[in-house]
Amino acid sequence: MEVGLGQNQTTEIKVGVVLDLHTSFSQLCLTSINISLSDFYKYHSDYTTRLAIHIRDSMEDVVQASSAALDLIKNEQVSAIIGPRTSMQADFMIRLADKSQVPTITFSATCPLLTSINSPYFVRATLDDSSQVKAIAAIVKSFGWRNVVAIYVDNEFGEGILPLLTDALQDVQAFVVNRCLIPQEANDDQILKELYKLMTMQTRVFVVHMPPTLGFRFFQKAREIGMMEEGYVWLLTDGVMNLLKSNERGSSLENMQGVLGVRSHIPKSKKLKNFRLRWEKMFPKKGNDEEMNIFALRAYDSITALAMAVEKTNIKSLRYDHPIASGNNKTNLGTLGVSRYGPSLLKALSNVRFNGLAGEFELINGQLESSVFDVINIIGSEERIIGLWRPSNGIVNAKSKNTTSVLGERLGPVIWPGKSKVVPKGWQIPTNGKLLRVGIPVLTGFLEFVDAKIDPISNAMTPTGYCIDVFEAVLKKLPYSVIPKYIAFLSPDGNYDEMVYQVYTGTYDAVVGDVTIIANRSLYVDFTLPYTESGVSMMVPLKDNKNKNTWVFLKPWSLGLWVTTACFFVFIGFIVWILEHRVNTDFRGPPHHQIGTSFWFAFSTMNFAHREKVVSNLARFVVLVWCFVVLVLIQSYTANLTSFFTVQRLQPTVTNWKDLIKNNKNIGYQRGTFVRELLKSQGFDESQLKPFGSAVECDELFSNGTITASFDEVAYIKVILSQNCSKYTMVEPSFKTAGFGFVFPKKSPLTDDVSRAILNVTQGEEMQHIENKWFKKQNNCPDLNTSLSSNHLSLSSFWGLFLIAGIASFLALLIFVANFLYEHKHTLFDDSENSFRGKLKFLVRNFDEKDIKSHMFKENAVHNVSSPITQGSSSPLTDQSTPLPRSPEQYRELELRRVSSISSGELFTTQSEQVEDEESAIIQCEGQNQISEIKVGVVLDLNTTFSKICLTSINLALSDFYKDHPNYRTRLALHVRDSMKDTVQASAAALDLIQNEQVSAIIGPIDSMQAKFMIKLANKTQVPTISFSATSPLLTSIKSDYFVRGTIDDSYQVKAIAAIFESFGWRSVVAIYVDNELGEGIMPYLFDALQDVQVDRSVIPSEANDDQILKELYKLMTRQTRVFVVHMASRLASRILEKATEIGMMEEGYVWLMTNGMTHMMRHIHHGRSLNTIDGVLGVRSHVPKSKGLEDFRLRWKRNFKKENPWLRDDLSIFGLWAYDSTTALAMAVEKTNISSFPYNNASGSSNNMTDLGTLHVSRYGPSLLEALSEIRFNGLAGRFNLIDRQLESPKFEIINFVGNEERIVGFWTPSNGLVNVNSNKTTSFTGERFGPLIWPGKSTIVPKGWEIPTNGKKIKVGVPVKKGFFNFVEVITDPITNITTPKGYAIDIFEAALKKLPYSVIPQYYRFESPDDDYDDLVYKVDNGTLDAVVGDVTITAYRSLYADFTLPYTESGVSMMVPVRDNENKNTWVFLKPWGLDLWVTTACFFVLIGFVVWLFEHRVNTDFRGPPHHQIGTSFWFSFSTMVFAHREKVVSNLARFVVVVWCFVVLVLTQSYTANLTSFLTVQRFQPAAINVKDLIKNGDYVGYQHGAFVKDFLIKEGFNVSKLKPFGSSEECHALLSNGSISAAFDEVAYLRAILSQYCSKYAIVEPTFKTAGFGFAFPRNSPLTGDVSKAILNVTQGDEMQHIENKWFMKQNDCPDPKTALSSNRLSLRSFWGLFLIAGIASFLALLIFVFLFLYENRHTLCDDSEDSIWRKLTSLFRNFDEKDIKSHTFKSSAVHHVSSPMTQYIPSPSTLQIAPWPHSPSQDRAFELRRVSFTPNEERLTTQTIHFEDEESDIECVVEQ
Repeated sequence: MEVGLGQNQTTEIKVGVVLDLHTSFSQLCLTSINISLSDFYKYHSDYTTRLAIHIRDSMEDVVQASSAALDLIKNEQVSAIIGPRTSMQADFMIRLADKSQVPTITFSATCPLLTSINSPYFVRATLDDSSQVKAIAAIVKSFGWRNVVAIYVDNEFGEGILPLLTDALQDVQAFVVNRCLIPQEANDDQILKELYKLMTMQTRVFVVHMPPTLGFRFFQKAREIGMMEEGYVWLLTDGVMNLLKSNERGSSLENMQGVLGVRSHIPKSKKLKNFRLRWEKMFPKKGNDEEMNIFALRAYDSITALAMAVEKTNIKSLRYDHPIASGNNKTNLGTLGVSRYGPSLLKALSNVRFNGLAGEFELINGQLESSVFDVINIIGSEERIIGLWRPSNGIVNAKSKNTTSVLGERLGPVIWPGKSKVVPKGWQIPTNGKLLRVGIPVLTGFLEFVDAKIDPISNAMTPTGYCIDVFEAVLKKLPYSVIPKYIAFLSPDGNYDEMVYQVYTGTYDAVVGDVTIIANRSLYVDFTLPYTESGVSMMVPLKDNKNKNTWVFLKPWSLGLWVTTACFFVFIGFIVWILEHRVNTDFRGPPHHQIGTSFWFAFSTMNFAHREKVVSNLARFVVLVWCFVVLVLIQSYTANLTSFFTVQRLQPTVTNWKDLIKNNKNIGYQRGTFVRELLKSQGFDESQLKPFGSAVECDELFSNGTITASFDEVAYIKVILSQNCSKYTMVEPSFKTAGFGFVFPKKSPLTDDVSRAILNVTQGEEMQHIENKWFKKQNNCPDLNTSLSSNHLSLSSFWGLFLIAGIASFLALLIFVANFLYEHKHTLFDDSENSFRGKLKFLVRNFDEKDIKSHMFKENAVHNVSSPITQGSSSPLTDQSTPLPRSPEQYRELELRRVSSISSGELFTTQSEQVEDEESAIIQCEGQNQISEIKVGVVLDLNTTFSKICLTSINLALSDFYKDHPNYRTRLALHVRDSMKDTVQASAAALDLIQNEQVSAIIGPIDSMQAKFMIKLANKTQVPTISFSATSPLLTSIKSDYFVRGTIDDSYQVKAIAAIFESFGWRSVVAIYVDNELGEGIMPYLFDALQDVQVDRSVIPSEANDDQILKELYKLMTRQTRVFVVHMASRLASRILEKATEIGMMEEGYVWLMTNGMTHMMRHIHHGRSLNTIDGVLGVRSHVPKSKGLEDFRLRWKRNFKKENPWLRDDLSIFGLWAYDSTTALAMAVEKTNISSFPYNNASGSSNNMTDLGTLHVSRYGPSLLEALSEIRFNGLAGRFNLIDRQLESPKFEIINFVGNEERIVGFWTPSNGLVNVNSNKTTSFTGERFGPLIWPGKSTIVPKGWEIPTNGKKIKVGVPVKKGFFNFVEVITDPITNITTPKGYAIDIFEAALKKLPYSVIPQYYRFESPDDDYDDLVYKVDNGTLDAVVGDVTITAYRSLYADFTLPYTESGVSMMVPVRDNENKNTWVFLKPWGLDLWVTTACFFVLIGFVVWLFEHRVNTDFRGPPHHQIGTSFWFSFSTMVFAHREKVVSNLARFVVVVWCFVVLVLTQSYTANLTSFLTVQRFQPAAINVKDLIKNGDYVGYQHGAFVKDFLIKEGFNVSKLKPFGSSEECHALLSNGSISAAFDEVAYLRAILSQYCSKYAIVEPTFKTAGFGFAFPRNSPLTGDVSKAILNVTQGDEMQHIENKWFMKQNDCPDPKTALSSNRLSLRSFWGLFLIAGIASFLALLIFVFLFLYENRHTLCDDSEDSIWRKLTSLFRNFDEKDIKSHTFKSSAVHHVSSPMTQYIPSPSTLQIAPWPHSPSQDRAFELRRVSFTPNEERLTTQTIHFEDEESDIECVVEQ
């Protein structure tokens, strides 16, 4: 039909219209077109051009639509084409239009994929489907839905919107979790099958995008099976909504009640109103059935715009240029002309602007710009507009037209499916009767947590335990019903990782049990908030307080300090003797007396009991210094001993876990838990680890000494301690973990709801009841959290003290020696001939003589000099620490394999050319009757190397096949056509082969773009088309039975790519793909595979120049993501990677991952060149198994290729192998059919379309050949050839690392096993083992984190509270000039540390928040209303706040506790002084006092007048002497060396005993002071005491709930305010969270204590908007921070623990000391006394042996009586009875090396038979001191002489 005006002055411009004329839609639009032309020329009658419309029917067929366009271009030579109706029809028409430069204007083809054709001659006079995705995303965000299911038609129309919809939803933190593809021609059974699948999913939000006819059928079936009831959400795109009432199925609205949708907004106008009135008048019947739709309006506007543009060009001659046909292609497609009018018309059309019926008409980049969308709610027969969406403002209320932030005002009232007014939550437990499958562990121990009891008869399982009770209590708190079905999980090794993994794989819907939240598990599943305490701690045995260590008195000092102190005692004695010997008679006398006196004097300073006078000033100086040293040492000893006795009862046997590693001690851990790996990571050897399975087993390991300590989570340790509280204790350190949590699948909506329910349970009384039920606390148990310690004092503490004493002694000695030498200088410098040795002897002799010039020998008065001493402390030996050995860094050089090409011509022989010629003759022989020739077309880009490689493989395939099967009766005859790298030309080649050659099958084409229309031709003509290189998944959607893919679909590799991402933990990626079917086809599948990864897109035009590539790469550099997946043609990819190298994007930190086709072809692109531009790049490629046949073929192929293409050098590619296998399969199928005649059916073209496309023939042979081809199975060169649904099955993939010129295989991926190591070929779970060594860009071996701070990255708005106190948690500092907010504190440090752990970059921009009443609820509201993106600070996770925001896992300890002052108990017990010692120790000490008195009397009785006299005097003296040593007040002289020895030892014992008594008494009196002043909350309420709470905290409401009167509550804002309130008595206790109380105690640790109870809260967390993906990611990052060393550093930074502070939880105690503690001390005293007594008795008996051994006949009794009489007599030989002056000497003794003396004493008699008396020299003083001589008296019976001094 042609419409135009016949005026002579006007020019007729032909315009084609291609529509499906038999559809009401097309009739409606055609009517609008005619009215538009009529109206336009009515109002513009003066225009010189008139459009003449030439209409063609596309018959709802893609090929027919292309044929119609071809007819219009070829035969009518139209200037423009309007149409077609659908996006599928438009695809090839656009390419035709582009080739012939004929503008094609569509008003209804909305698919975004059409844009990728990049044809300037395609004009879209309608909205692209991508324009509505942001409106849909805004609706999803408004209602807080997190997950959606995309349901779309399986063709270009449906697939085009998905990548854009996914992007838009990701921008609002929602995700497409599943896709549902509905075939265009789906029957009811297929629709129902898909709907039933949807019913089994949890997600209940569905976005539907399909044509209206299919959509109405879809909703009819959904309603039939109950999917239009309450709880479901249906969102429709404008593809359905725009045609609701114009469709003949308008009554279908009753099936769509409650559905939401978006549709293009049509602005009201007078012009539109008038048009509607005219429309209804012109077509009253149609008006009743059909309503004007937006596409009819756009058809009206499109033809108007075209008419305006035609007039604007003002061109009279409208000729086409003559086509140039290819030599062997005479089809219409091969001979297309080119319109000269097209470019001018296109330019004019682009400049057209006017207000049309559908709104403003303005083309931006060839299509209408995005406009406003109506948000529609279908209610009854009404389409109610409840809101609007604008690109600038988002969703606005339909009535107010104002943007609002409150959900209830964003849209009008919504009626949901099932006539519900309640907003659906967007998910629910599947409605097909399936229960929530909950896995629970089967435990052998710790059954308090989970006990899976199985009924032996019914086999039904009834689990019990703490975890089960908490879970079921939580389920009751949910606002909906969830019914769990418990399933027992038994792991052989008790490892929970495998059980958790079952949730990831979908075996379980949840896991409940004692499952710890740790970082590596959170990679696979989501955890709820924890419901138990967190941390892994160490449990060790307690020391038995009743069995004190025998040598406990030695513990305060280290061995080094003991030895050093003893040595210094000896040293000081020696120094004092040197200084006093010449001037003090107390230090003179027989040698043994001098030695004894020296030691006695030195050691008696230990308790300041020295009685000897010190007359030398130098000696006095030394003694004074030494007394100060002793004083410090003794007091230090006493202090540390006090510490030992104070903490002894709760003292663990081990306090430092590093000592366990150092000493190689065995430790225990619970079998199957993650603690084992934690311990190994801390440095424990595998051999040290001993597992246990229950509390009983753990106790047994401790009891039999197998382990020294055990490590486990706090919850388990508390269970063990509740049963063995008196035997073990829990000590530091506590390794951070997050506690127990429930496990759900990733992005499960149950996770957040259950977390909120946990908060309600834990903050109520129910949690306490559950804990009391399963963990009963014993009253007699000590505090489990006690961590006391007391350490040895070592020499390092006191070496300075000893240095002082040493220097003082050395100086005194130096002065003495100098004076002595100066005094005797004449002796040294005389001129006598005496030798130097003789002079020295003379000096020594002079030293031994009295210094007669001393005043001591000139006066009768002797002065007594003494000095005080104290107890000391230790000083370590000089620390001789050797430097740590430094091992040099070892660099391992990676050996790169060098791939060398070996010429095969010299290694292999070939068959003669004669044989080849014969085979060729056989193949192409037509004269033999038994051979049938089957024509097969080949369509390739013949001028490309790629096609030449494949063509050589095809020829070899036929040669090899028929050589191996000479008896076959068929032969393939190849007819090759050149597609010239053009889509239209490829289709023309296929059309030529079908029409003119009538081929039976076609092999080719090269790429997916060429294949698209060829497949539709093949389907229409039933000619199988076999492609070995067209890999786009979009081709599958064509649903052509005659398309066979002899290669790997690109969708198969996405799981391998996802496995690589999961392995390295990358969380964001940019997909860089080419803007055509090849690139776009993979995106939906890539999105599906990377569900947990943020996928951004970067689209590169297929014909992009270098500037376009650089522009896109620079954009990528500004993003935070540094992981790129590249999918495009290999040549374009090579250019991109080269440019990336140029601008520094191939350096360290970047990750480049290439897909299958690129990885295979990269070496061919770089043939003869280095691969350095892709150094470090990863790639996946299909695995080609090695075989001898493949190696032989490579050599033959290379020889043939060189022969055919002598000017080319290249290698065989995987596509060449697939071409070989595809050709072989086709030859096998052809032989299998066994058909000799292959005619085509006659064509039936349309009456007005005489093009080749309109007169296509249909092959009779196609169905049989297709069936035979589908059954072919064989082992090809590329692997197993096995077609599944007409394409190769998924293969094994290789993971390739490009290193230098090498393609290194570093791993494999298989559908069954996932990633496997290239070396072990075994599946592993650790990243380091999944791959061989990897080289990354920049030659780095460090795995890139996948992101970095972008140069212009978007920041998130983070609210930070402004506090009045507790600044160590958060403090906000604002610069008054720049107004920049800079927060700091504990919470900020943890937040920023967590952000660094994220696999992508998040840049926070902090905003201060001040609240008048410090209420954090208002701050959390800011997140809910969108003012803030996050809140960071000391914000407690509460159930109420969780209604408005999502919280991360807590990063602090949880709970609200009470802090009270500690008191001093002034009411001491009357007999408290007796408590430090037990009765046995008191009695033993008293007995030893008596014993020592008796022993000393025994030794002194014969030689000391103080111990002689009447019996009562002697008894009294003995007791007086011994008991006076108690306070070192004994004044009696002790002259016997044996007695001195005993007294020295006893004085040491007494010193230790008195200091121990003092220490323990101090302990008894001290621990009273640390008792809390209040311990019961109920008493505080009962007594009406005032209590404090932090201002603005939720604790106030909590206290009121507990029963406190509001008037009794006093707020505080800081640690100082709290301290002030407690100090002045304003409050009796302070309530706050444990974190705050610990901060207060760090400042006032000695004044307050935290006491029970601790009320449950969840701790501090970071707040994010509901359903924000950051919540889960930051939670995982918090786990990584808290489980590492970084957390400890942060805590130490902000909460520095004072060394002098007691543990806030410490329960101090002090106990009596018993005899068991000191029996070793008494043993020393006893042994010393016994040895001295033994020596004394021996000497006494030896001295009186003549009495025992005489020959008299006296009885033994007489002899004993004689001995006792002798004992009672004085020992007149003693020097004490031969000296006129008796010196007061008393002291212990030690070793001494005597110095030489002029006094020569004969050695002790060697023979006991020699009975003699020794004459001792008598020293007398006369006025003339110089008249002294020395006389030697000789005894004949002595072996040597005794020299005595007598008065001359």
